[in-house]
Amino acid sequence: MIYAIMIYTAASYFTEVVIHYLSCRILGRRVPWPKLLLAALILDLLVSPMVYLGAAGQIFTFIPITILSYFLDMTALLFNLISIYLVIERNIAKTAIAGTFAYFIYYQTYLITFFFIPKQYTLGSLENQCISITLLIIFTYFIGKIITKIDACSFIERCLKKKRYCVMAALIGFLLSGSPHILLIFSILHLDYNNTLAVVGLGLLFLSAAFFRYLTKNIIHDENEKAQQSIIAQQTAYIQNLEEIQKDVRLYRHDFKNMMSGMYLDIKEGKTEALERYMHNMLDEFDQSIGAKIQSANQMMNIEIIELKSLLMTKISQMHALNIPCHVEVLYPVRSCHMKLQDLLRCVGILTDNAIEAVKETRGDIDIILTAQNHQVVFLISNPISGEIDMNRISQKGYSTKGKGRGLGLYSYQEITQQYQNVSCAAFCKSGRFYQEIRIGGYHS
Repeated sequence: MIYAIMIYTAASYFTEVVIHYLSCRILGRRVPWPKLLLAALILDLLVSPMVYLGAAGQIFTFIPITILSYFLDMTALLFNLISIYLVIERNIAKTAIAGTFAYFIYYQTYLITFFFIPKQYTLGSLENQCISITLLIIFTYFIGKIITKIDACSFIERCLKKKRYCVMAALIGFLLSGSPHILLIFSILHLDYNNTLAVVGLGLLFLSAAFFRYLTKNIIHDENEKAQQSIIAQQTAYIQNLEEIQKDVRLYRHDFKNMMSGMYLDIKEGKTEALERYMHNMLDEFDQSIGAKIQSANQMMNIEIIELKSLLMTKISQMHALNIPCHVEVLYPVRSCHMKLQDLLRCVGILTDNAIEAVKETRGDIDIILTAQNHQVVFLISNPISGEIDMNRISQKGYSTKGKGRGLGLYSYQEITQQYQNVSCAAFCKSGRFYQEIRIGGYHS
């Protein structure tokens, strides 16, 4: 018995690692291997002996083995969710969705390995466990690649935007996690035990994939419509800004002859001081009404990502409407960015909105610098500050210098950027200004 428990516990350690690894892939997170391996070990030592003894009929003998097996697996799932929450994702909703789906995928993959077991599967068999775990790790590696490719983390983000989608996804995850047991009850009547388990796993994987596609179809369709509407709105704002420049130029051209006539009389009468003052006022007026807009539009020509260009033009138009001076520089052409477009726009939108909010009352100015060089894209935005900023707390949820009910922007910004290995962020204060920088490298995973 002790030998069998040791074999099962050793094998179960790899299954705990697989569940945590799949959760990272579903969440789009980096895999924190040292923490993950340690958490899997602790979890395995706590849960595996109890699961083995229960499945072997050594404890709770008054409960039917099929029902007991279900409750033991659900207990193991609960412990895994707690571990995922502590180690990978400090968000209950995300943990519930990702953890349950990861457990389901692991379980079905584990059952599929039974196709390759040469004799009836037993928990305490070293041969069975070695074959099953080796194949599980190989299959999981490829499944992890598929999960990353289909962008499962975007599905979770979409679910979180509506409470009913979030609850529905979590409930489906829990139901799927325990679904094999419903069919395994009937497998007792079947003599070919290994193949029955494998068929159950394979069938449930295909059914869940089809159901997942059906479930997400409407959500993705709604999100795509909203994204298209947002892009159209941003592009409309960009076109309106160009039309305003054209209108201002026409008005300025209309008044140009009158200006020149006044200047001619001053020159003729030798009023150089009045002429100098007149020209100075004229240039200031031009810079304020037209020059700044033309400068921004010229800089925008270096941004070849149309959605990013439209977003920035929208924000710049918003600043002009609020009479906030804005200086924009795009030092090198920005043709591509190794970050999901939706995440890039959210990050840039959060930083610009925070800068606008910061200078509304102080009437300060905003500087925006964007450059692409050496396979990197760098976005830097700065605004003046009047008080102290706790740099250690600015990314914490709920922290804001504006009071309660705020402070969600930079927290969301941090949540997004932490998903990318090639993205780094910096925030610092210098010479009375607050700087926020996001640096995007040449690859992402």
